[in-house]
Amino acid sequence: MDAKPMKRVWVHGIWLCAIVGMVVTVWLDNAWYRGVAVVPTAGVSPYAANASLGVNLFNIQFEPDPAVVERSFAETAKLGAQVARIQMPWEDVEIHGRGDFEDRRNPEHVRNAWEKYDHIVAMAEKYRIALIIRIDRPPLWARSQSATTEKFLAGLAENGDSTGPPDDYRDYANFVASVVTRYPQVRYIQIWNEPNLAYEWNWQLPDPEAFTELLKSATEAARRANPNVVILYPSLSPTDGKEPRIAPMSELDFLARSYRAGAAEYFDIMSAQAYGLGQPPDEHRYVRLRWNPLRPFAELDRPIDSRIDVSRIVMLREVMEEAGDADTAVWVSEFGYNSAPERIPPERRFVWGPPVSESTKGTYAVMQIDRARREWPWLGVMNLWMLRWGGPPADPANPTPYFAIMAPDFTPYAGYAAIQAAASAPAVMSAGTHAWSHPAIRQLDTDTWQVTFWGTGVGIRGQPDDVMVQLNDADAVYMPIGMGDTSFYQWLPEGAHSVTIRGLSHTPTAVLIWRDQPGRWAMALILPMWTILF
Repeated sequence: MDAKPMKRVWVHGIWLCAIVGMVVTVWLDNAWYRGVAVVPTAGVSPYAANASLGVNLFNIQFEPDPAVVERSFAETAKLGAQVARIQMPWEDVEIHGRGDFEDRRNPEHVRNAWEKYDHIVAMAEKYRIALIIRIDRPPLWARSQSATTEKFLAGLAENGDSTGPPDDYRDYANFVASVVTRYPQVRYIQIWNEPNLAYEWNWQLPDPEAFTELLKSATEAARRANPNVVILYPSLSPTDGKEPRIAPMSELDFLARSYRAGAAEYFDIMSAQAYGLGQPPDEHRYVRLRWNPLRPFAELDRPIDSRIDVSRIVMLREVMEEAGDADTAVWVSEFGYNSAPERIPPERRFVWGPPVSESTKGTYAVMQIDRARREWPWLGVMNLWMLRWGGPPADPANPTPYFAIMAPDFTPYAGYAAIQAAASAPAVMSAGTHAWSHPAIRQLDTDTWQVTFWGTGVGIRGQPDDVMVQLNDADAVYMPIGMGDTSFYQWLPEGAHSVTIRGLSHTPTAVLIWRDQPGRWAMALILPMWTILF
């Protein structure tokens, strides 16, 4: 047989194996290690500590009975949540005109439009629940132009919840300032919601630059009214950008353009949605095959695409890091799993992925919290969607109420107990750089502190004096402190550990945790080899 054809076969075979090897290596590196924190960082993310639990009190503003509002906060505290996220529709407060806060929608019961929100804020204070107030949905008087366009009216007929920004951004900024002024005890304000969707943007194409102007206007007004206010960027709807009418760009592209427009200066915390879409939350898959053999030519423009379930938050974080915003914490505005029963019409039942059982809903929520605590030190509050369905009863065909972990009468569903146990579990640090205020740090004596962590190494930053350090139950040892970062222990077995530090003359600026992953070093060596080969 001629040697030349055989040589070509061997060469082609080697190249084919190399291509397959590179694809497999990249795929596995994504699946195993992408987004997993392993070393301390230069900065500390303010507002990020231990992925503490919060809840969404859906439609609490539409509860007619003040006693139900109070019980909602009592049950929030009983669950172990520290934060409650609520919506304050602008159209529900400044209803009839600029500066008019009287509710005359029912002529037989004219009232102060702030009244029910005063009660909500008072109940949050009573039960020591921190509020996040999401402010959106302008009244019609503020959208007299945009609400009457042919495009918006057509969209409104399709989606009755359609809304959009006001004609004059200053009206929104003034209302945000009014909220902040009236409720100085409420620190957290979310500006808008899902501006990357057309039906949240007057059925116009979502405009990151225009949204950034709205954000800037509202944030500046809020900070003038209360310098201590903490502004949350709105949670963007995860989307692949293949819906030309509703979402023509992914939320990642929207956020990147918003950063380029200067958004970083006008918020303190990034928000993110992290729905599981029926998938186990411990899956580390970031890409998916879009190609469908039943429609082989339908997705040729993007046969492989990124996923939009739990791990999507890592990709959002990467956009933040590329924009130089790595020190800003991320809070999850909404996460959870849906348990819609078979009686829900199929075209609506599977909107949020395959439904799960009530017990699985709780199990998956706990797994997601645990993953966040171990892998994402930049994550802060995780707001469960939702505690219960509030306000008027839902349409029987609506699957949304099946995100709840309690019935409308506050009866807990099967997954409630698991979530409650997770909320009360002792705090544990994971790999990364953590502020000394982290709940996994306990003061034992005047100069003695104990740190509980999960990882393979531990150290501190910003302590000038030598100390005595005790790992787990071992004998205490003398540790000389150098300049900058000091490592106490490395190459520990991966798992839960505690370290007791004695002799602290003052509190360090940060705790440093490492998490060694031997396989990651192999990937770090293999990937450059493929790069050189190609």
